[in-house]
Amino acid sequence: MRVWAAVIVFFVAALATAAQPESGIEPAVSANPSLSVIAKAPSFTLRDPSGRTIRLVDYRGQVVLLAFVFTTCPGVCPLISKQMSALQESLKREGLFGGKVSLVSVTVDPDTDTAPVLAKYAQSYGADPAGWRFLRESPENLTPVLKAYDEWTKLLPKGEIDHPARVYLIDRTGNIREIYSLAFFNEKQALLDMKALLAAQR
Repeated sequence: MRVWAAVIVFFVAALATAAQPESGIEPAVSANPSLSVIAKAPSFTLRDPSGRTIRLVDYRGQVVLLAFVFTTCPGVCPLISKQMSALQESLKREGLFGGKVSLVSVTVDPDTDTAPVLAKYAQSYGADPAGWRFLRESPENLTPVLKAYDEWTKLLPKGEIDHPARVYLIDRTGNIREIYSLAFFNEKQALLDMKALLAAQR
């Protein structure tokens, strides 16, 4: 676990530095991404708002974009959900959505994000459950998953939650191939990265 945490810290720091925008300019998009295997993606078993059990292994054979968010987040979470909504539309146009590529958003605040709350949040971003699912679990069952992904949470004085801003790109065989900084996530780059993985893993 210590080795895994060290890998996460190294790659997140490197990505944040590389993606740091200047004067609000969007990070550059690379048509030839380097997507080496970082680590095996930790398995999980969670539930969607309807109560259906969803496991990471269910997505084997697909490329998955996994984000950690929460519905009352005032900053980067709404941004990433909006960008994933745009990515959803791009994937549909490419004929990749739900069959070859899936999007997954996991709440880090299950106490607040009850099933009805999470369902409403997903609907507000036009999430199509055919290829974009929002997941949750009871705090005791979710905690090990968050820990496996080094997704700690910290309650701030004003009642807000601080947590690592990360999005994981997982290939068809369950390996993490990219870790994006949530604050500088670029859906255009994610689309290129997904297509690159699909082309390389035919």
